[in-house]
Formats: sequence, C-alpha cells, structure tokens
Amino acid sequence: MIYTGQESAEDISVLEIRNYLLKPNLADEFSHYFHSKFVAPMHEFGGYTLGEFKIDASNDRFVWFRGFKNMQTRVKFLNDFYCDSATWKEHGKDANEMMINSDNVYLLKPLYKNVNLPTDKCYTVIDFYICNNTIEKTIKLFDTEYIPFLKTINVTDISFWVSEMAENDFPKLPVFQDKNLIVAITNYKDKSEFEAKQTEINHMPSALNFSMLGLITVHNKLLLINQNNLPTK
Repeated sequence: MIYTGQESAEDISVLEIRNYLLKPNLADEFSHYFHSKFVAPMHEFGGYTLGEFKIDASNDRFVWFRGFKNMQTRVKFLNDFYCDSATWKEHGKDANEMMINSDNVYLLKPLYKNVNLPTDKCYTVIDFYICNNTIEKTIKLFDTEYIPFLKTINVTDISFWVSEMAENDFPKLPVFQDKNLIVAITNYKDKSEFEAKQTEINHMPSALNFSMLGLITVHNKLLLINQNNLPTK
C-alpha cells in the first residue's frame, strides 16, 4: 500500500473511483505495469493511490482509487503529472495501448468527516445508490437506521461518499458527477466474509428494507479483489 502514515485518511476530501476497460485478458499485466510504473511517481506529485483492484471474475477490468486533499491539489497534480512528468511521457503510451476505455470515473467527496479507505483486506465492495430527488431523505435514513443496523451486524469497515459537484477543471479526464448519488465502500477480509455479511444485510428489518426501496431508485454493486502489495516486475 503506497498510502502512508504521512497522510491520514482525514486528509482526503476528493476521491476518484477509476474503472478501466482493458483489452481482453490484460488485467494481470496491466495491474503489474500500473503498480510498478505509476504509483510511486504519482504519490510524489500528490495523487495518492488508495487501492488497486481487479473486478471479481473479470479479466479485462482494472479499478483503482485516487485521493487528493482538495480540488486545488487535484488540478495541480493532473497538470503536473499528465502534462509535464517524465513518468507519463515515458510510460503513458504503453498504458493507454492496453486500455479500451478509461472514462468510467466517479468524482466524490466524503459524506462524513471520518473516512476509512486504506485497507489491507482482500475484498472490497462498492455500492452505488442512485436516489432520484430523494438523496437528503436517503442520507437521513442512513444516519438514523441503516448505519446503526450495519453496526449491529459488525459491518464497520465502511465509508460513505457523495458526488463532488465542483467543476471538473481538468476536462481531458472526464468524470461522472451525479447529484443523486451515494456511494458506500466496504472492506472485507475475504469473499466468504462478504457473503456472510451480505446474507445478514439481506435480512435487515422489513421496515428498513421497505424504506430503502422507496427512496433508492437504482442500486448497483461492484465486487473487487484487492491488488495492493503486488510484486513489481
């Protein structure tokens, strides 16, 4: 994990979830290339890699989290790294040649002050909740009922995010900015722990389930395998 004690999780107020579509069967090759060529140099420029993942049962996806202290440090990093750095000039072309599309990116900010992103756990789950004109009511429900329920079943390694709606001031890298979106990122020891906890979540109190169904328009889930601490090649 590149994210070190020099920057606490509380320093991150801007998060990108970047989901790359790769050419077939290149997930492992791209993971190693990305980790060995880009993570440390990006860290030096102020763009912190907070997680590197493969999508469960997929050989053509690579997902990673990139964090910044604020939008000002983000735009400075993006200009410094992608426009001026020797690293990108030397290795960017080879990375791009392994990708089909790199525009599936969510730009987020923490919903709450305390965030818990850096993880050495093997399995990470992202829940995308689209709440069409009900986001404030959904956040209130999460505050008063859903998060307390999660604590009762010991799901605590979790953080919640909403879209950062400030202008994306580096349009060369497009992002999704949906004002109706809530994102939950949960870390699990392994897939078995996730499946066991998911069973408990599926048996939440019926009144809570009914309330969530009434407020959440679309719920999508992304299952990720942690690729951190990969050996470099």
